Amino acid sequence: MSLRAVTRRRLLDDVLTKKMPSTDDAWRVLCVDDVSLKIISSCATMSDLADVGVCVVENVNLARAPQRGMECVYFISPSASSVKAVIEDCEKKTYAKAHVFFTSSAPRTALTAIKASAACVERLVNLSEVNVEYNVCDSRGFTVGVEDALRGTFAEGAEGSSAQGRALDLIATRLATVMVSLGEIPSMRYMAKGENKTSDAARGIADRVDRILTAMLRSKGAEAAKANPTCDVLILDRSFDVLAPIVHEWTYESMVTDLLDVPNGMYRYKITTKKGEESKEALLGESDPLWLEFRHSHVAEVLNSLADKAKALGSGGVGARDITTGQLKRAVESLPRVLEQQAKLSVHTSIAGEINDVLQKCNLSEVGRVEQAVVFGEATSKDIVALFNDLDTRGVRLPMVEKLRLLLAYVSSHPQKIDESEKQRWMKETGLTMSDMNILENLELLGLKIRKGSTSYFSNSSKSARPKVYERESEWDLFRFLPTVAALVKNLDAGTLDTTEYPNIVPASGAASTPQTMMSPTKSRSVRTRTEASWAQHGSAGSMGGGDSDSNSAAHRRTDSTASNRATKRASRRLIVFIVGGMTRGELREAHALSQALHRDVIIGSTSLETPTSFIEKLTTLSATNRTSGGNRVDNMLRGRDIANLADLSGL
Repeated sequence: MSLRAVTRRRLLDDVLTKKMPSTDDAWRVLCVDDVSLKIISSCATMSDLADVGVCVVENVNLARAPQRGMECVYFISPSASSVKAVIEDCEKKTYAKAHVFFTSSAPRTALTAIKASAACVERLVNLSEVNVEYNVCDSRGFTVGVEDALRGTFAEGAEGSSAQGRALDLIATRLATVMVSLGEIPSMRYMAKGENKTSDAARGIADRVDRILTAMLRSKGAEAAKANPTCDVLILDRSFDVLAPIVHEWTYESMVTDLLDVPNGMYRYKITTKKGEESKEALLGESDPLWLEFRHSHVAEVLNSLADKAKALGSGGVGARDITTGQLKRAVESLPRVLEQQAKLSVHTSIAGEINDVLQKCNLSEVGRVEQAVVFGEATSKDIVALFNDLDTRGVRLPMVEKLRLLLAYVSSHPQKIDESEKQRWMKETGLTMSDMNILENLELLGLKIRKGSTSYFSNSSKSARPKVYERESEWDLFRFLPTVAALVKNLDAGTLDTTEYPNIVPASGAASTPQTMMSPTKSRSVRTRTEASWAQHGSAGSMGGGDSDSNSAAHRRTDSTASNRATKRASRRLIVFIVGGMTRGELREAHALSQALHRDVIIGSTSLETPTSFIEKLTTLSATNRTSGGNRVDNMLRGRDIANLADLSGL
């Protein structure tokens, strides 16, 4: 069962079904806030909600018409504004009854306010903590929705501040709900601060998650507080690999989100019909079989495959004169499926056309070749400037953001190369501004040594070696770069991950007992009707390709007397990576690849899911001088990437 399926089941079955009276099949209103709406939208559809009796979804913080004959299910974060809205609804008798489910642990002040309201006491049927406060990206990825975590972690003056502490509290609370949903008790390792690391956020989050989960266990008694770990968790911050959010990724999903405008996965395009031009939209996600097939493939393979599919779909029939009655019947029966295939193919054909248009217009294949050479130390800034000059001579209008990305890749892989004269030369040769040069220098806030003779932000050392850049074996020249997370996960799986750079958190809980103890039902905080909040049982998430569904297998029953048995036992545990400061589609892709390669359930999460453009926007805000205008600057730099909507494969 995938992460999305696990989350959907917890919300639909454990909350909207099991918690409701079995004899009551009436329609209900579902009230959400901004936090919980994203959670539900990431794992369920309106059809899913209708199946469990929800007829309408409304925002609890907006004005709503009374539905006094219907009960309301509140799935909300325990924020002051949302709690206030619930109390006001009860006092106004907006709904007949109220079932309140918090996304995470509610503060005592919220519970006190609810219990102090006589109207709430009269109408409340359920008051529970669900512990689901994360958004699902796909079957192996999640975010906790803290979009400004990079700034909160690495900005000037952030380290040790009260604002950073509050941000880490929020991140840890939401990460803990992932563990609860998956039914896991983590053995956590984290990225240590070290000489060149400017933030201790990874340890801060690991400590907090451990305290949160330990408190949950202790609330269930002495035996529950002695739970053994059931999964491996590695917590990192964005400074562990600065190149991954910058370089061009040449797989389909990465290119779509990098080069095209697809807000929340919604792709808008136009087709030409007999009635003229018609606007269409399609949601790119795991419900689309072509998206599943293409998303992790090199874009060149996708273009070839689309051409083959279009040809096969167009020539798959028999001559009209030769058709028999049986063939005609089968053709009519298969018509809906064929039309659906044509519609899906049309979407991806349009996407491929737009991607190809950008690649051609900006000569990104040439940019990509230089970029790959730069990150592997095979090219210098002179090669970058030569590329820019060559493109300019040929009349190629390369967007400023592409120039900035290439220079960011250079300074990230070639330490201590910037001084004032170099900045002036780059500005003259590229057309970038001093503000853009400041963005390059912001990388020092992530622990890199950018300026000549620099000692980095927290280091006294004056020399810096080139960072380790991992290379994959690939038949494609532009697909050599391998995100560092892939190497770290392989080392963690093999038991060779450096314990100094990535130490363990010593659990606050003891040893012994079983993970089921933590995930057993907890008493619901109900004012009127007390019911049990059904937490996930360990193993309930099933296997997502890593073979962890059978916790009672022979490998578990045997003693750990051989290396083979130890490897088998390790492979049965989930491996979860969490990145503070944003993750990329390329890193999300590696979770899928590693799950197959290691035969383990590998899940990756972060505070946010970034594109190169959004990462640069956030990088801009790290220094006080650029903090107010970062978004507008990057928007302006994107000009020149205008693209045409193509409805066919012409020009590919």
